[in-house]
Amino acid sequence: MDIDDAQLAGLRGRAQVIPLEADARRAWAEQFNRLPGLTHFGLAIDLSDTLLVRVTLATIAEHHTGGLRSHAVNGAVLAGLFDCALGVAGTLQFDTRRSGTCQLSMQFMRAVLDAPLEVFGACIKRTDNLAFTESALYANGRLCATASGIVAVAADRGAAAIW
Repeated sequence: MDIDDAQLAGLRGRAQVIPLEADARRAWAEQFNRLPGLTHFGLAIDLSDTLLVRVTLATIAEHHTGGLRSHAVNGAVLAGLFDCALGVAGTLQFDTRRSGTCQLSMQFMRAVLDAPLEVFGACIKRTDNLAFTESALYANGRLCATASGIVAVAADRGAAAIW
């Protein structure tokens, strides 16, 4: 089941533009998708949209399950998906400055049982050092959970950003 524009209208309507051109977003996503944690987890990010970060988990594997002592996706996995979507949405607002998620709040509406999982994240508001982000998680086209977070620029300790 595909996610339609109406389902994402609220998030899209509040989203700040990702301040990178299409080629830069594509290159950023390609590099990020090569990270060992993402490949091991089975995640992929898509930055083709100018407003929304899209994180996809195409297949639910056994190591993703265990929530509610069932075959539901475990909450720790959902937290990782949200951290990825929210963190990337916020980090992209700060160009080369290192940043990361410093607050994450999740609201679960129903068990996540079906693939694919798609998480859409957006920066809703930005200051010089903080990005306020929101996200929605869909399983097989059904809204299952939402999250909000804050991404903060890291204190400068002399290290350059990875990308």
